Amino acid sequence: MTLDIQPLNPSHASEQELADYHAMRAAAVSVDFPEDPPLTYEAAVGRLRTPPVGDGPCRFWVGSLDGRLAGSVRIALPEGSNSGIAQVEVHVHPELRRLGVGTALLRAAMPAVLESRRGTVLGQPMKPDSAGAPWVAGLGFEVTHSMVMQVLRIATTPARLWEVSVPAGYRLTQWTGATPEQLIDSYAVARQAIQDAPSGRTSYRETAWTPDSVRDADRELAAAGAEQRVVIAIDDTTEQVVGVHVVHNYPHRREIGYIHDTSVLAAHRGHGLGLAMKAAMTRLITDERPDMNLICTTTATTNTHMININHALGYCTAPTMNWVETTTTRLAEKLAALSTSPR
Repeated sequence: MTLDIQPLNPSHASEQELADYHAMRAAAVSVDFPEDPPLTYEAAVGRLRTPPVGDGPCRFWVGSLDGRLAGSVRIALPEGSNSGIAQVEVHVHPELRRLGVGTALLRAAMPAVLESRRGTVLGQPMKPDSAGAPWVAGLGFEVTHSMVMQVLRIATTPARLWEVSVPAGYRLTQWTGATPEQLIDSYAVARQAIQDAPSGRTSYRETAWTPDSVRDADRELAAAGAEQRVVIAIDDTTEQVVGVHVVHNYPHRREIGYIHDTSVLAAHRGHGLGLAMKAAMTRLITDERPDMNLICTTTATTNTHMININHALGYCTAPTMNWVETTTTRLAEKLAALSTSPR
């Protein structure tokens, strides 16, 4: 069998190319994440065309075996705090694994990684027992961080869990869309507190939040057609933002809200602000978006405090996901040492 690898431009791909991509990705999801709902065409193509905010410029390649789409590879080049990282995401149809497809796709994308002059390659998060775990280990990737996924199924969770009082001395404010200018300075400071979250040994860094980076992120979200919902905690004494909870929702996955940040300034922790903000957000989503039936979040496995807060609100724990990375030089050497085509 001969693997034919070609670039893919999601904005100009044909309907057949997109249908083939969806079929490959849906088959992979059904095997790798059987606990998830089936991947729809809209979700697969939507993420292809609208990558998560913060991923930076992306390039795609697909590989076909005897006319059948066998797999894909994506290279993302985040900017700002992560301008030294290239993110790599490889997917292979379950029926065509162990044929060298993933390795060949990765090799085809390596020139773009090398041209970016980034010293670290970050792989996609994966389950510890996934089919790809031994493969990435053989390519020199190491586990640098572990996250637990948690999911709130709104329709089947008792609403009483979200009736949480706001701690004395604070009040909550909420909005959808861009950050109000009168709050943006202290909002950026409070959001920067996410830097305290456990991150293991990963080279990936959370966004360095400043008023300008907040405005940039707001514009990027709006351009992507994504909704941003925010609940903040304000200190009644200083009138400053001291806590932030942010949920993003993309048009191709309207049923899912993705928690982006939950942070509280160190001096204001221990009062229950995180619990109160998350509860208020769930009530907000229930009122405004009854079609959004899932809220998803990831938390460091060592962050038991936040994991327990989520459990108190009705979140169920889903699989643990490992972050893996290697140096660009090491990956290039490993790929050069392997055979150049699928068996």
